Amino acid sequence: MSQQFYNKDDDNVVDIDMKAMRKKIFTFGPIIIIVLVIAFVLLNSIYMLENRENAVVLRFGRVNEVVTDPGLHFKVPLMDQVEKVDVRSIYNMEYGFRTESAGTETESAQYSDQQAEATIIVDGANNNASIALIELIIQYRVNNPVDYLFKVDDPEGTLRLALEDVIRSSVQSLTLDEAKTQKELIDASVLPKLQQKMVEYESGLEIILVGTQNVQFLENVEAAYQQKENANQYKNGKREDAEKYNNTVIPQAQAEATKLVEDAYAYRAEVVANANAGVAEFNALYREYINNPDILKERYYIDSMTAFLSNNKIVVDGTAEGDIYKFYNFDDAAIKQSVTN
Repeated sequence: MSQQFYNKDDDNVVDIDMKAMRKKIFTFGPIIIIVLVIAFVLLNSIYMLENRENAVVLRFGRVNEVVTDPGLHFKVPLMDQVEKVDVRSIYNMEYGFRTESAGTETESAQYSDQQAEATIIVDGANNNASIALIELIIQYRVNNPVDYLFKVDDPEGTLRLALEDVIRSSVQSLTLDEAKTQKELIDASVLPKLQQKMVEYESGLEIILVGTQNVQFLENVEAAYQQKENANQYKNGKREDAEKYNNTVIPQAQAEATKLVEDAYAYRAEVVANANAGVAEFNALYREYINNPDILKERYYIDSMTAFLSNNKIVVDGTAEGDIYKFYNFDDAAIKQSVTN
């Protein structure tokens, strides 16, 4: 059986054998269907994981396994569903401000303050509460894909609410000075408490970093704080001057006192030594005098006259008869000779 078809453009008649066409369809149709089914099965049974990803495999809607190795993996078509989660990337959460536009080489980044979010109470524990504005950044990542996907509906929103609660309960115990000048105290207080809440909520998030960017006071509080800082700086300056004077004058006085004591000990030792030498010399002369008194007298006479004539060049002799005085003029070379004679 054949049918004829007319082509309006060229008025030619096309003769198509319908029986042969049906035979070809019945012959190749199943093969095409099988090929399509195989392709569908292959496409739905293989999935790829990158290095930063984990895969949560659901079988009939329930968690079957967590795949952590990168590369090609197999799943059961129509039974398994794969949810991929990035577990390596670090995410930022801004608190107290928002980045409107990132900075470029020619333009600075633009930020907007979130004053209602940033407002906290500081120094509430000491009944000296003041309002402060705090800005910080939280860095976190996913460390449990199952909890992240199924335990909490909105992990990031939960993290922001928990962060606000932890900040308001932690910072109010700090003093104004600590909140203003020791931001690391805020970071050290917030991080462990926030991580504990994330574990309790089974959020699947790990807190990597808490970084306080800025702490500001209201204008009147800031003015009072600056006055206090100026007074502290003046006090510290005076204290440093006193310590410098103490470290300079007192050691100098102690050194001088030590030198005086040492000089006194040295003088005492010298006097005692001279006295002992004089005593020894006297004892030696005395023993010599006992043995030879005339010789010792003559020696003392010579020594005395030598000393006398060395200081007096002209000597007047008044022992002559008839009140006649004799003058003797000695030069240095003749002194010793005249005395010995």
